[in-house]
Amino acid sequence: MGKILHGIPAMSYGNPSPVCYIGAVMRLMEVLGDPVESDELFALSGVGLCFPWRVNSCCDEVSIIPEIPMRTFEALGYESEYYSEEIRPADGDMNIATAGGDRGRVHSAEFYFEQIRQSIDGGRPVIGFGFTELNFTCLIAGYDDDGGLYLRAYWPPKGTPNDFDTTEYYYTKDWHDLCRGILVVGAKTGKRLTGKAAYDRVVDWAARLRGKASVTALGQVIPTNLAASDAMCEWLLDDGQWKTLGNHEQYLKQCGLLLLNYYRNSLHSYLKKLDAQFPGVVNKPVFAAIERISKSMPGAQHSDLYLNTCVDPAITDFSVLRDRSMREKVAQYVQYLKECDNSVQWTLFMPEVVKKHGLKINRDSFEYTAIGKVRFIGLEFSKHPDIHLSRPHESLPKLIPLLPEYGTAITAICHLEHHHGGDVNVNQCNMMGYFFKAGTLVPEGYDYYDVPTEHAAYAVYSSPNFDGDVFGAAYEFTRDQILGDGVCIPYPEAYWTAEVYPEGFFSGSGAFRFGYLFSVRL
Repeated sequence: MGKILHGIPAMSYGNPSPVCYIGAVMRLMEVLGDPVESDELFALSGVGLCFPWRVNSCCDEVSIIPEIPMRTFEALGYESEYYSEEIRPADGDMNIATAGGDRGRVHSAEFYFEQIRQSIDGGRPVIGFGFTELNFTCLIAGYDDDGGLYLRAYWPPKGTPNDFDTTEYYYTKDWHDLCRGILVVGAKTGKRLTGKAAYDRVVDWAARLRGKASVTALGQVIPTNLAASDAMCEWLLDDGQWKTLGNHEQYLKQCGLLLLNYYRNSLHSYLKKLDAQFPGVVNKPVFAAIERISKSMPGAQHSDLYLNTCVDPAITDFSVLRDRSMREKVAQYVQYLKECDNSVQWTLFMPEVVKKHGLKINRDSFEYTAIGKVRFIGLEFSKHPDIHLSRPHESLPKLIPLLPEYGTAITAICHLEHHHGGDVNVNQCNMMGYFFKAGTLVPEGYDYYDVPTEHAAYAVYSSPNFDGDVFGAAYEFTRDQILGDGVCIPYPEAYWTAEVYPEGFFSGSGAFRFGYLFSVRL
């Protein structure tokens, strides 16, 4: 006895998607008679903006990010419930295994089986995680009364013949120890997101996933997005990890950077369609930002990454990466891709501000300028709370005499902000001072910052009626122009900004004119 939902096509790598979570959802939606295109699903589910990565882990399975299975079907117009071994419900939840019960797991086998049985009896397959291997996704298409399950999966359960072309369902009875969770889809309660609502969901995903530092799956902490790039660089620079190569090439390329490129390209495809159907909804700079990643991935069309083209011609074979100096170059390349990906996120979740601030400030000029190798010397506000931008001769008496000989083309006093190469939410450092040539000796009692970029965007703004908001407006106005031009903002390692005051800082009311510098990598 039991029940099997027949007629569900087999699944394998690339059929219908190389990402098994995406493939399982697509198959389920086909059963429901409400098919969804791959790129649309990547965008609405958040997969197009995620990037979990850790060497020797299941990091290429995107469902380890809980928000993805939790929010996918909401965007498609369906109710759903996600039960996971990685997320422990609040104390007192009736589904938690009691002390001395089912080996301390969150949900018992009986609980899972009952949810699966009810869904199958209602004609709906169930998405399962971990039933076959690690945390990978499968589609549960049937059950028998002995507790066994019938699966459509990319990988067969342990003990099943490894036949990827089978037309029969994989059968497993010993599934509970492997189970990491299930996603049960309920009734259709709304419409699939489209138009501005769909774009708003993408924007929301950008904000959510960019700031997500890590997830936990199978007892491993797996970094995501910006933190994943940092983890990859740490791995590249850890000499102990590279004594033997093992599967290192796979984790760097196919399970690493090439996945990042594939996720973003899928998002790009959907946003192009959305832009064509609903003109004006998509912030167009996102296209150039994603395309910059693709252009930096030679060989991706052949499921490879030609490091000899994008990093160093000397990398003719992956074994060359035993040389630390070569891995350092690859790490620099990874950091560049991180900067590119950060620009993708910014073009989505940073608000468009030209209309918002157009009445507060006017932009008189804008250019990309070479500032060369420079050192900023001055005083940090945190150490010297009494300094005054409006009275530089009083506050910086030892710097003024240095300007004729060691100064740069930027001669005005400036308010510079940087974050010691870290995130904008931490390590903030504000300084008042001047730009000098690199290597200029720092007078005793002063602070300095060796500026990490040799180029910057430089805009000049004027305000007919100054108030404190104009500096925030200048920041956003400059940033959006940079992103709109498809220029890379080197966040966070080489990120800095500076307000420039040719006539000194102005704290009164009335007309005011100032410059604004923003770090870029050309």
